[in-house]
Amino acid sequence: MQLKAADPSWFALGLACSIVSNVISAARWAAIARGLGLIAPLPSAVASYFRGMTMNVLLPGATVSGDLLRGYELSRLGNPILRAGLSVLLDRLSGLWVLCAMSLAALLVAFALAMLRVDATMWLYVAGLCAALVLPWVPIPYARWEQVRRDALASGGPVFSSIGLSVLVQVFSAAALWLFGFAAGLELTYPVMFAAAAPIFIMGAMPLGWGGFGARELSAVVVLGVLDVAADQATATALLYGISAVLQGVLAAPLFLVRRRSVN
Repeated sequence: MQLKAADPSWFALGLACSIVSNVISAARWAAIARGLGLIAPLPSAVASYFRGMTMNVLLPGATVSGDLLRGYELSRLGNPILRAGLSVLLDRLSGLWVLCAMSLAALLVAFALAMLRVDATMWLYVAGLCAALVLPWVPIPYARWEQVRRDALASGGPVFSSIGLSVLVQVFSAAALWLFGFAAGLELTYPVMFAAAAPIFIMGAMPLGWGGFGARELSAVVVLGVLDVAADQATATALLYGISAVLQGVLAAPLFLVRRRSVN
């Protein structure tokens, strides 16, 4: 399938869901930051979050560039730089953990409703999601990283208190992917697409290129291929998801001018 054949109506709906997901993501980050005792007003958090999306478009590293910017801008509000960075780390970890949990729940629902065939590959995927869920409690054999893990768990109160926001983020993110699938001609059910979302989103967040492009599409081809989705449709679905992020980053670029005026 060529991208020019994508249904614009479904794409617009997916883009709307993606925007809602990112606004809620900013609210979650602000809630976590305030739980750490930091100054984090919601309007500033939303603006920083979308400026971060602009940086993700301009620089390599997937979400790393935007996350570094978010931590820096939060510190400019008078917060300690290390705790500002910790708030961004906890925000990411919260999102990834809830994503795996909800993908697992969606997978089990799809099994129960006979939307998916149960085979060895699916059980291997279940095992992988379960491993991801227990990973934060597994000690790391390197002292420096083990201390980071312990510090993150010790500061986990704000994460647990914002769990509802994390759930909403993943609900809308998976809905966006599902709608982009419709735009690409797929007819998967929402639980099935949600079940497949975890590896696609995780690979898209890996610092392997610009905006997650390449890794996200490859993951979509592999994961959706297990569901008998054609490679071109899987690639188009993931590309549309990435393009929606690029559009949001481009549209958010003027926020850098707003910030400069407020500082000067």
